[in-house]
Amino acid sequence: MAGDDFKLITEQVGPFAAIALLIGTALGMSIFLVPTQMAAEAGPSITIAILLSIVPMILGVLQLLQLGGAIPVAGGAYVYGSRLVGPFWGFLSVILPVIAVWSYLLFAALGFAQYLPFLLEAVGIGIDPNTTLVVWAILGLFLVLNYVGVQLAARVQIALVAVLIAGMLTFIVGGLLAFDASNFQPMFPDGEGEPFAGGMAPFFLAIVLLYIPFQGFAMIIEIGEELENPVKNIPRVLAIGMSFVALLSIAIVVVLIGGASWEAAVAEDGGPVDGALAEVGGAFGTLPDAALVFIAVAALIAAATTVNTLYTSYSRTVMRASRDNVLPSYFATIHDRFGTPHRAVIFMGVPPLAAAPFVGIADQFTGPEFLDWLVVIVVAGTLLAFMIGSVALWNLPRKYPQRYEYSIYKLPLPVVKFVAVSNIIVSSMFTLLIALSALSALVVLIGMLVVATGAYVYRVKAYERKGTDLKAEMSLLHSHETSGESADNDD
Repeated sequence: MAGDDFKLITEQVGPFAAIALLIGTALGMSIFLVPTQMAAEAGPSITIAILLSIVPMILGVLQLLQLGGAIPVAGGAYVYGSRLVGPFWGFLSVILPVIAVWSYLLFAALGFAQYLPFLLEAVGIGIDPNTTLVVWAILGLFLVLNYVGVQLAARVQIALVAVLIAGMLTFIVGGLLAFDASNFQPMFPDGEGEPFAGGMAPFFLAIVLLYIPFQGFAMIIEIGEELENPVKNIPRVLAIGMSFVALLSIAIVVVLIGGASWEAAVAEDGGPVDGALAEVGGAFGTLPDAALVFIAVAALIAAATTVNTLYTSYSRTVMRASRDNVLPSYFATIHDRFGTPHRAVIFMGVPPLAAAPFVGIADQFTGPEFLDWLVVIVVAGTLLAFMIGSVALWNLPRKYPQRYEYSIYKLPLPVVKFVAVSNIIVSSMFTLLIALSALSALVVLIGMLVVATGAYVYRVKAYERKGTDLKAEMSLLHSHETSGESADNDD
């Protein structure tokens, strides 16, 4: 299967469902775990950190608005990297997100397993569920759901996101009722007056980790082929979805500190409390037990929305790269009955399922902060891929001038350059900060990339021996991706 010899996905997702998919990815399990983790480390300063994280979020949204509006395709990150930067960089734009998503799927499932005991205890069920079985159950359920149809996955997502938002609002209301401005003092409890020491280092890390949920907006460019009227709807979905995500995220962080002292997020062993937001909500003193149970349920739902959308979006990256034979064309197949990239979905789902039984062994090497270790891989992989996208944005007006000129959402050329450079600088700084928190995770990520790069070089040479220029296949848009243009000579 090469070139345009593939079946396209015919099912389409409307803008309302796309917004639900975006919110579920951007909020998801991260918002129910990361704020309490960072409050235990950085104290009230996380309220400043979340505000600062909005700046790179806006830059990222502008980047995706321009790229997605100019080239709305399935597997956008791969297409932008390969067509606008170069074949090898397009390959990295597949591998980096895939590794990050494998880690994120495991992170979300483990977060689900972390909240579940709190919920069971709250309702009087004295069962300590097996972590591996819980991870298999949540990952397996949504693998099957995405296997059988994107519209079904989207409809389920709408219902899940409604519960997720209701749980967040319950927490926010409880925090507002108990709000005490004195909880914000001192802002840097462990290192006040000592810049870049004590409490300042966790503060900078908090900026990075609180920014990560905002990276969920990238999923919209991965389903371009399935989004109704993508040229018009990508900007709308991004603007509405990310505004909603930003407001809710800021509110959660502010009331977490204002409604209860940051020390409510610290467990007896000095780490973050196991019940995360549900546990801190109990410290407000304003929420009944039923409300705390509901927050825990919303957290479980959040994990489900994250898993669901990661399968939906990034299986399209695998599918699109397989159309160019960068990955085996086997994964480009669309199911005759369900109309889904079923093999790409399985490709995304199997590694986290296989890794679940070895989490206990991993704990011995990474310590009790295995979730934080996974976050480093997620963040580093995502940010490195995003830097490639920034270079693609810089090259867009030169490489595809007509697509840039007639994009429904067109940034002025100086703004394009500013956004591209700013995103590279911010992503580089964030990658360095997050890497310093767990160098071993970065080493593992780099090791995976070295192995994958060797596989890429082998595949290119193997196709050369067959008389096929794989790099050339990775440099041209397919026919359905160039349709509707007044001229194709810039493709």
